[in-house]
Amino acid sequence: MEKSELSAILKRLEAMRASDATEVQSRRFEKEGVERGQVAYDPATATYTLQEFKPDQTFEFDNIDLVAIELYDLLTDN
Repeated sequence: MEKSELSAILKRLEAMRASDATEVQSRRFEKEGVERGQVAYDPATATYTLQEFKPDQTFEFDNIDLVAIELYDLLTDN
């Protein structure tokens, strides 16, 4: 059985949320060595900000599932 890509994305997002850090944390997401986007988590507001690089767009989420789905779409889009 193939490893779940969505599960791996969720684990990275959950690690950001579970951290004791008080400052904004960010993670970059790539496909085949090309950066596709970056997610920042702000613990003060409990929100995720997704910046897609192509096209250059920014989205804000307060739900971990929604940002994970958007990232999954971004990384699996051909």
